[in-house]
Amino acid sequence: MSASFRTTGFFTLILLACSTYVSAQDMPARVEAIRLLERANAVSLLANPPNYKQEVTFRSFGLGGTSKEGRFIGIFGKDNDWEEFVFGDYHMIQLAFPDRLVQSEYQPSPPEPLEMEKLVPILVGRFDESDIIHSIIPATLFGRAAKCIQFETVKGRTRQSNEICVDVELGTLVRCSVGEELIENTEFFRFEGMLLPARIRHYINGKLRMEIEQKFSLVEDPIDWAALTPPNPTVLTACDRYLRPIVQSAPQPASAGLGPWYDVHVHGVIGKDGHVREASVLPAGKPELEQQALRIVSEWVFSPASCDGRQTSVNANLVVHFPPQ
Repeated sequence: MSASFRTTGFFTLILLACSTYVSAQDMPARVEAIRLLERANAVSLLANPPNYKQEVTFRSFGLGGTSKEGRFIGIFGKDNDWEEFVFGDYHMIQLAFPDRLVQSEYQPSPPEPLEMEKLVPILVGRFDESDIIHSIIPATLFGRAAKCIQFETVKGRTRQSNEICVDVELGTLVRCSVGEELIENTEFFRFEGMLLPARIRHYINGKLRMEIEQKFSLVEDPIDWAALTPPNPTVLTACDRYLRPIVQSAPQPASAGLGPWYDVHVHGVIGKDGHVREASVLPAGKPELEQQALRIVSEWVFSPASCDGRQTSVNANLVVHFPPQ
C-alpha cells in the first residue's frame, strides 16, 4: 500500500452510472445520501496521522471450502513506510522512502493479498453525479440503528441495484453491497480521531471470501528504518521523468451471455515488451469468464512504461468487461 493512500486515508469506490436517468431520482434523497457518505468519509479519515503500526490478519476462503491465512504488518512514518506481507509461500518486505523503494526478492503477488489491500483500513466511497438514488430506509445492522441508501447503477442496457448502509450514531460505513460484492465493517474502534473497523468481511456472490481483523497502535519511539531493511534487498529509485504504459491494443470480449454485465479484475505486470505477464484473478464464481479474461489480457499490447528514458516493468490493475447479450 503506497504512502500516498495512507496519508489521504483510503481507497475510493467510484460508483458510475449513465446520466440519462438522473432526472428520475429522488433529489432530496440524493442530497441526504451524499451527506451521509461525506460524513462516513470524514469520521474514517485522518489527513496527517502520527507514526503508527497496523497489524492485519486475514483468512481467504476458496469456492471449494478451503481456506488460507495471511498477515500484513505496516509501520508508517511521516515520509517512510515499511510493509510485510505473508500468504502461504508468498513473503514480501518493502521499505518505501521518498526517493527509492527497497524490497526483498521479487515475487508475483497472489490475488488474495491484493484483495486484502483494497479492503483495509476501510473502503469508503462517493457517488458519481449520475448515480440514481431511489430511497433511504431505516434498518438495524449488527444491533445498531442504520440508514441504508438504495440506488441504481446503469451501464449501457443494464441496471444494477445497490445498497450502502451507514451507522446512524457513529456515521461509519457498515455495509456496501455493489453488484456481486458485499463488504461488512463491524466492531469499530477509535484511533487518533478516526473510527475504523476491527473486523471486515468480504462476500462475492453471497459466499464469504475473506475475513479480516486489524488493529492500530502508535509508534512513539524513533523508527530505525535501517534495521527494517530486508536482507539482500533490491533498490528501485524514483524516476525524474516517468511515462506510464499506453494501450495499443486491448480488445474487449463481445458478450457475457445472459444477465448483467460482468467485470473481471485482473492484476498483472506490464513488461518491458508491452505484454501482460504474471496475470492473476480472485475467483468469483464464473471460472469460464475469469479464465477467458486471463487469456484476453495476455493478448493486450501496451507501449511500455519508461523511467528516465529506460523501459521498465510496472504493476497494473486491469479490467475485462463482459457486456450482456
